[in-house]
Amino acid sequence: MKVDNTFDKRELLQHLRTAYDLPLQSITFFPEGEDSYGYIVVSETGKKYFVKASTSVPDSRLHVASLLRHRCNIPGVVAPLETQDGTISVPWQDFRVSLFPFIEGKSRWDLWKVEKDFTDTELSQTGALLAAIHECPRTIASNYLTVAKYDLPLRHELHTVLEAPAKEIQSQNQYQKQLLEALTQHQSAVSETLDRYDSLGRSAGALQTPFVITHGDPTPGNLILDPENRLHLIDWDGVCLGPPEKDLVSFTEERFEVVLERYLAERQSNITLHADIFGFYIYEWTINEIRDYGTKILFKNNDAKQNAYDWESLQDYLPPNRELMEDGIAAIRNTLGRCGVLPKQRR
Repeated sequence: MKVDNTFDKRELLQHLRTAYDLPLQSITFFPEGEDSYGYIVVSETGKKYFVKASTSVPDSRLHVASLLRHRCNIPGVVAPLETQDGTISVPWQDFRVSLFPFIEGKSRWDLWKVEKDFTDTELSQTGALLAAIHECPRTIASNYLTVAKYDLPLRHELHTVLEAPAKEIQSQNQYQKQLLEALTQHQSAVSETLDRYDSLGRSAGALQTPFVITHGDPTPGNLILDPENRLHLIDWDGVCLGPPEKDLVSFTEERFEVVLERYLAERQSNITLHADIFGFYIYEWTINEIRDYGTKILFKNNDAKQNAYDWESLQDYLPPNRELMEDGIAAIRNTLGRCGVLPKQRR
């Protein structure tokens, strides 16, 4: 969850009116999300749009979303709208700002918050949507896509966080103090988790599996069912070429088979999936949360409310729960075996 930026939203609204030639009338902060600032804008006719202001998402990733929706004809992909000049974002202060259709409905995360969830039928739609994305020829977007590596992005940031207890940080607030104490207490657990992650990465890299276009983050907050029960996938910040497991790992807890069976039925070719690649992304999620929230609390945040939220979110990952992650990998391996997509054992 983000705390709103202090820039003048009225000026931003006028900037968007001009760029998109739309009669936009109001703008409201939308607190969901982590790295970008989101806003709901409403036109004079009552039509809603979603605005995203980011300093880290290049236009190339937004182009991929447009290609998937319009060239691969995947209606579940929520792509950015074009400006009058044909661009898919506009500059605003230090940000690139893009405009999207607003999807009325409930995200899977919204349902989780009230102890509900997608039905099996609704959940199976995610498998079909991911299959459609993964079947789209990678050549349509080859000029825009980065290639996933089995290595930790921004590893230097993680090391900076882990080394922080040994260095003096001026003007420590209560959250920085708590984090430094926790990092000292759980140093061995984090180190062992990183070693296991690197081991899984080496194993995954040796497999040389085919890469596909991946969304990169099809987590509950990015999956929205509209009132007609149509599924929409938003937030294409992490799109890249990667293994199918990179997307499928988001569904590997309860009812994984519901997603996997539909996914396999929709794929046009026989595929093999690897438990070690799933494990790599399970460990990467935990390590990235430590890196991300640790960096924000120690070096970026200026708002006590944001610090409180980030500190609370970090509690699920520090210390890392190695037993839970290993149990998850074992359960995935069993599911893959039942669905017949494990690699054949050599004799």
